[in-house]
Amino acid sequence: MQAITLYRRQSGEDVSFEYNIFDNQFSPSNLAVRKVLMAMLESVHGRLSHLEVEYNDQMLADKWGAKRSAEWLVFLGAAKENRRDNRSGDIVVSRTFRAPLTQERYAFFYNLQDISVFPHYRLQEEEQERIVFYFSRYLQLLAPLKEAERFLARLDGFQLPYKIVELRS
Repeated sequence: MQAITLYRRQSGEDVSFEYNIFDNQFSPSNLAVRKVLMAMLESVHGRLSHLEVEYNDQMLADKWGAKRSAEWLVFLGAAKENRRDNRSGDIVVSRTFRAPLTQERYAFFYNLQDISVFPHYRLQEEEQERIVFYFSRYLQLLAPLKEAERFLARLDGFQLPYKIVELRS
């Protein structure tokens, strides 16, 4: 297997690792990509407290069916009270909700078969982003140095070869 490319940027005690979907040319359902997400989740698991998901109702209905989509959204914590509509003029183009990250919701993300199940999501420590998936463009880990080292160790444990490209802040 060829090594995946990770872009690394350090700012003070925090480190960012970005897995660029286009550069690596693996499908979001590829096992290597899923292992990257799993390693990210494991590295900051103890810090994660919330999730934020952006979705489009029609896209989810097309992918899963309306009933199953609604069930998953409710399971992940979507409710009228925490939902925000993202509009373009009078048209709702997407919706966003934020909810506590329970152990069951963590397991949902850890066991994803396709990391692009939602177009945009964030796993957070309170208000601080820790893991970001952005519209099938990239998957990013933002972590203190200790957890960033744990991320790389976890990739090694998964026997996932990688190369790091250092970026300047």
